[in-house]
Amino acid sequence: MNNRIKLNDHEKGVLLFEGIGTFLLFQLINVILVMASNLFFRNNSPKNFFALLQMDMTNMSFFKVFLLFALVIILEIFISLHVVMKTYRQFQVEYVEKELKRIASGDLHEKINLQVNHRLQGVVDSINSLIDNTNEHIAEQRRSEQSKDELITNVSHDIRTPLTSIIGYLGLIESRNYEDLDQILKYTHIAYKKSLEMQTLVNDLFEYANVEHANSTLSMSKFDMAQMLDQLSADFELEANKRGMEIVVNADPDKIIMSGDTDKLGRVFNNLIMNAFKYGKGATHLWLNAKQTPEEVVVSVANNGKPIPKESLDSLFDRFYRVEDSRSKATGGTGLGLAIAQSMVKMHGGHIDVQSDEDRTAFVIHFPAKNQKNSED
Repeated sequence: MNNRIKLNDHEKGVLLFEGIGTFLLFQLINVILVMASNLFFRNNSPKNFFALLQMDMTNMSFFKVFLLFALVIILEIFISLHVVMKTYRQFQVEYVEKELKRIASGDLHEKINLQVNHRLQGVVDSINSLIDNTNEHIAEQRRSEQSKDELITNVSHDIRTPLTSIIGYLGLIESRNYEDLDQILKYTHIAYKKSLEMQTLVNDLFEYANVEHANSTLSMSKFDMAQMLDQLSADFELEANKRGMEIVVNADPDKIIMSGDTDKLGRVFNNLIMNAFKYGKGATHLWLNAKQTPEEVVVSVANNGKPIPKESLDSLFDRFYRVEDSRSKATGGTGLGLAIAQSMVKMHGGHIDVQSDEDRTAFVIHFPAKNQKNSED
């Protein structure tokens, strides 16, 4: 709530002086005019304007004279108030200027909390809106800087671990600290696997940076979502069999024609399926479901494995976040897969949610109607 400006005693005195002074000045002018008219009345020349005016007033009734006099006084009062209001508005401008100087000095925590005239109020509201936007921009910059610091810390940690192993094992070979060729092959194999971990991390970082970039674009084309899910089922069938899982595809209707970047969407589903393989402990089924409605296309990747802890659900799409039970090297991963998937879905105007309980863990993607076409098209 904006507060009215509180004038100090000096400013109140200025307003009082200007109001009374202006009114008294008008009265002085009135006296001078009356005296001048009397002076001219003594001159009987009909050509004289003041004489004619006084002769007309002599012939007027008392009521008309009083009415004329009242109108003159009202007009003078109005003009006097106008002068006072003009000065008061000038005081308002000065108060706003003081607030602007305070803000310009770097104090962006408080807005201009003043109630002024409607014209100046528009300027004040615009300034307050600018302050809000500036504060939001500053906060966003701080979040960005914090995010960059976290990114550097996480990348440094995830790269340093395999790099230390690579240097260690290659150092053993370099110093000839081995017994035979089999031990050399063992060391080089471990170094090779660690190198692949680093390559995966670098590739994921590059892909994440690419989809997060403001200039990142989509290569849009029409495709059948039901057919894409069938293809994904075929691609991952061997891996699912190794893990004792069955992939089930359901599409309603049988053909769901929509527009999208098939390469990026393929990466989204690859990430979600591999995530289900790695972390869906004890799962026997992997469901790939798609349903078309008048408002959207809903696609889900679900499994009946171990549920995700409730405290982790809100953080799953954060960069480098991994559920505590999934941090072992057996599962691998960089913690960027779900962040990449979320960014790619957002590029298509959609959003992705996660639901997890004892029966099923499902990642559900919602694509808006603007990206879907009816199968009759």
